[in-house]
Amino acid sequence: MIKNLLCLVFIGICAASCANKDSSGLKRNYSEKINEIKELKEYFNKIVPKNYIVRIRYNDSDEIDLFVYEPTNIPGKTELLFQEWNVDFEDYVASKKSSYYDGKTKSLEEVKKKLKWSNATFIKLYDKLENVNCIGITNGNPTELEYGFRGMGVLSYLIFDTNLSKQEQKVNSDDCSKMFYKDNIVFAFSSGAIGSFCIPDFKRK
Repeated sequence: MIKNLLCLVFIGICAASCANKDSSGLKRNYSEKINEIKELKEYFNKIVPKNYIVRIRYNDSDEIDLFVYEPTNIPGKTELLFQEWNVDFEDYVASKKSSYYDGKTKSLEEVKKKLKWSNATFIKLYDKLENVNCIGITNGNPTELEYGFRGMGVLSYLIFDTNLSKQEQKVNSDDCSKMFYKDNIVFAFSSGAIGSFCIPDFKRK
């Protein structure tokens, strides 16, 4: 347990020291990659089966953190199918250890079969994320596109299906972890286990 905690702290320190994104980078990247970001959103939501939720983050070209929720018999309700970190999708060996946080299966092959994905899907998605300078994505409305680390947290784009109303813009601007940018785009910051949940970048003047 202590070893795992130390490992997480080490990873967090590395993330904090090696990469420190900011809102100016979010704006600049969106301006430069707006068409590619729109295409990626459409592509990812198309390849995820209806009523499934898939969150994926690439640590490397062939290593991912993958979380998959599948629909249940109750309309609108999902359950955790798969949740694993540091998955080598080309040579994955399921851990024999179990924990409270495990999904229904540890089989990546079963997950790929349900999603109708192959290793080529993971490779193509990595290339598309690289093309927009991002590291991860989660389907839905909004689609969350992870831009990169800021300290122990992650800066992301929340991309809604339609432009936000004045009320929705207000709801998505809290001077803390979310800031409405324009049209259907909200900037978001999700904090890690250590550090502030708020960042000064999102403080309205």
